[in-house]
Amino acid sequence: MEELTLHPPDIVLINGPIYTGDEKHREFTGAAIAGGLVTALGEAEEIESLADEETRIVDLQGRSAIPGIVDSHNHLPTAGEMMADGVLLFDATDMDELKDLVGDKAQELAPGEWLKGAGWIENQFEEWRMPTRWDLDEAAPDNPVVLKRLFGMSVVNTRALELAGVDENTPDPEGGRIDRDAEGRVTGVLRDQATRLVERVVTEEDPSEQVQNLERYIETAASEYARHGITSLLDPGVLPLTMRAYQNVSERGDLPLRVNMMPVWHGLHPHRAEELRDRIDHLGVTTNFGDEWLRLGALKMAIDGGLGSKTLWMHEPFIDGTWSEASLRLDVGQLEPWFAQAHSAGWSVGIHCCGDRAQDVACRTFDRVMEQDPDRDVRHNIIHGYFPSEESLEIMRRRDIAVSAQPGFIWVEGDLYFDAVSEERLTDFTPLKTYAEKGIVVACNSDMCSAHYNPYWGIHAAMARRTSGGRTLGDREKVDRFEALRMFTYNGAYLMYWEDDVGSLEVGKEADVVVLSGDYGEIDVEDIRDLKAEMTILAGEVVYEK
Repeated sequence: MEELTLHPPDIVLINGPIYTGDEKHREFTGAAIAGGLVTALGEAEEIESLADEETRIVDLQGRSAIPGIVDSHNHLPTAGEMMADGVLLFDATDMDELKDLVGDKAQELAPGEWLKGAGWIENQFEEWRMPTRWDLDEAAPDNPVVLKRLFGMSVVNTRALELAGVDENTPDPEGGRIDRDAEGRVTGVLRDQATRLVERVVTEEDPSEQVQNLERYIETAASEYARHGITSLLDPGVLPLTMRAYQNVSERGDLPLRVNMMPVWHGLHPHRAEELRDRIDHLGVTTNFGDEWLRLGALKMAIDGGLGSKTLWMHEPFIDGTWSEASLRLDVGQLEPWFAQAHSAGWSVGIHCCGDRAQDVACRTFDRVMEQDPDRDVRHNIIHGYFPSEESLEIMRRRDIAVSAQPGFIWVEGDLYFDAVSEERLTDFTPLKTYAEKGIVVACNSDMCSAHYNPYWGIHAAMARRTSGGRTLGDREKVDRFEALRMFTYNGAYLMYWEDDVGSLEVGKEADVVVLSGDYGEIDVEDIRDLKAEMTILAGEVVYEK
């Protein structure tokens, strides 16, 4: 038995496999928790012997326990807004279901009030098409509606178009497109920068009201995440008002998970990011400032788009011979001075790169900057990293640049990928196994609302590499269940500088634990999607129990 000498435990877990998620993938049948820490790991009988009359004994009865999930890329306030005031569309399987969900939400709103939604992509619908303005007009004729697609697009109804002043005569904005049908009519689908045409007229509150709503959204989503065993989270691309809201919620003691905040920087929210863009080297704080509940993370940047929308920056054209028509999200000619500014000030940088060309440019730039200042304690990372070249892999290995990956995208939008690149190329998509074998830290996560926040869906995708339509992206990059667990826990904690405190169950570390409905180590791969969190323990306190 491994034991930390403290007072008798507050909680003991016995009679089920306890998977530590540590480097050796150890397994025990008992664990003790006291003072918010894991204080003992061993066999059930010896762990139970530590208990006294005040100890809560949790008999797992063959169920398993794992470290708390670390969702290292999750847009929590946006998710909370959809949960509290909007509509999430992940479960809609056809246009009728989408219209029912939108229509039900419209019944809760006053006429003229904006109806917002998210979480849809065309391949989830039986009709295999995008919704249109006319679908939304039918569902919510009295409300302006905007439904964000999983990446880079929105669909809006006629009321929203009218409020935005968009009609058949409106030209496409730079870096965006207004979809039109064969007769030249605006369909309601807005791509890339065209989404701003409607976003800019959505009613916004004054700053104090925005903060209050953000606090509500944070609490709503965080509570829901606790029901799935998510105990730590990295929110990428936060603005100052969001930071204020997080701090308010944390100070009240109402934050049921740990949060790492990535401040927005170049390539994101260009119309709202001026507050931080030129000030990061004068703030007096940098990455890793904070405490065990709320901490500053890397600066968030972005170069290109995504694969399903054919907006990523590649060296080669898509299989139909076309290239991405979307403009890059920043001036790559300025990447080196921006990286140098952040690096020299002690900030880590996480940069969105989906295409191989985008990743090559970012990695080469990191390499040049880090060559000049190699000993800086930073944890730069590539976000997404779909198609790394051998050159990028070597730079990432040599410079300890991590990757933040989203295997859940394979399930959600993978069927669209076959229309963009060859099947052979898709066997290398999000190559978790290759990254790990090269010694590159792989942090897996959801990127909610671009994929569902359920972590067991993401773990399944990392292991199965199968789309929701039943197509496979090959076996070469599959990882096993314990590799996947490490990627969804400890490695995410590493991105946040929290790996010494959370991310694995080890004596002396914080007691962030999830009790699952089944045995994670033995359950069939296909059944991992159906696992449920039956208890979530955060710093030794039960924050959710079925």
